[in-house]
Amino acid sequence: MKKTLVALASLAALGTSFAQSSMTIYGNLDQTLANTSQGGKSATFTKSNLNSSSYWGITSKEDMGGGLSASFDLRSEITLMTGNAASATTALSNSASQSLTTAATQGNVTTGADAPGFFNRGAYLMFTQAGIGSLTVGRQADAWWLAQSEVNTSTGSSGGFGNLTAMQSNTLSSGSMTSKVNGVTTPAALTNYLGAASATTTAANPAINPTNAGTTYAYMGGFALTTPTISGFSGTYQFGIPKMSYNDAGSANNGAAWAIRYDDNGLAVRLANTYKNDYAGTKAWSEDLIGASYTMGQWKVALSNNKMKLSGAAAVPGATGTTSTGAGVFYTMSPALTLNAAYGVLKDDTNSTNKFTQTSFNAVYKLSPRTSVYGAILNGKNEGAMAQSPVYSGLGTDTTAATVNAYFAGVRHTF
Repeated sequence: MKKTLVALASLAALGTSFAQSSMTIYGNLDQTLANTSQGGKSATFTKSNLNSSSYWGITSKEDMGGGLSASFDLRSEITLMTGNAASATTALSNSASQSLTTAATQGNVTTGADAPGFFNRGAYLMFTQAGIGSLTVGRQADAWWLAQSEVNTSTGSSGGFGNLTAMQSNTLSSGSMTSKVNGVTTPAALTNYLGAASATTTAANPAINPTNAGTTYAYMGGFALTTPTISGFSGTYQFGIPKMSYNDAGSANNGAAWAIRYDDNGLAVRLANTYKNDYAGTKAWSEDLIGASYTMGQWKVALSNNKMKLSGAAAVPGATGTTSTGAGVFYTMSPALTLNAAYGVLKDDTNSTNKFTQTSFNAVYKLSPRTSVYGAILNGKNEGAMAQSPVYSGLGTDTTAATVNAYFAGVRHTF
């Protein structure tokens, strides 16, 4: 009886200890109604990631003593109109054999068929030591992608610098990197570089490498080392899953990224790079970012530049790379109302006649600390072989050199 009481007391104490470890559920819900017109035609549609991504997540942190802590973060994108996890551009499988009707099981995931989209925007463990830095393990945001979003030139994804970098990078879902920039057919080295040591992606050779599965430029399955902030400076080095097959080249389909940050006295500066290798183990493409923003009172200005280079098996005549440049001005009229004007250019570095110019005027009004409404008027001018839109993840043009006019309104709630 005495032993039983001791055991029960021990279990109670253990339960109390567990109760002290809490988890936080958080999220961002954003839905936009948009209209775009080009070539005498128009379309009206709604999106859950046109202004900012909709997602929910679970996070927790444990203090292990001595300045050491452990934490985790699991984040899943949401498409509000359907309730689905993830979207077409951020699913964890990009295999050509993927089917919307095939059941998602471990068997067909590992052969490149349907992959579940849960926690597609983050699934990692982090260990942090005060004064030394942190180690992150798992699926995480690409360090370059985070850096470019921190020097965005608009109040949301559309019409700003983030829209231009997405056009440069988003290969698998739209072919923006080449075909919609300069008319050159997107090479197989880009559409298939997620696979193993082969030029093609098949059911037997699936595109499931977690280094860059899903959105090709925004996330990386791997490891990251981040320094503490010293005099406003901090840095991150990140690398993807190492060699996965005896038959692969040493760095086939791998990738890495780094970012250097400075934040002090209203000034934010970002220098960053990311690259992904092709199936031959050489760089398929890389991107170099430099950007800054400065806040002074009610005003904020931002200026950013990103250069993307194609190389290795992806380097084909007429498709050597692109450059995007963006500028934005923000004015906080009141604690509730922010106005913003943004301008940006995406150009083909090989053929200067291929050019996209976008402008946007944005307004965000806070109904409460967690709920906002917003609206924007946008214009995008395509020249040469360009076929882009100023609306992020919106409908692209069905002809080249088209002018796109757009407007949208939406609501955003964080929790």
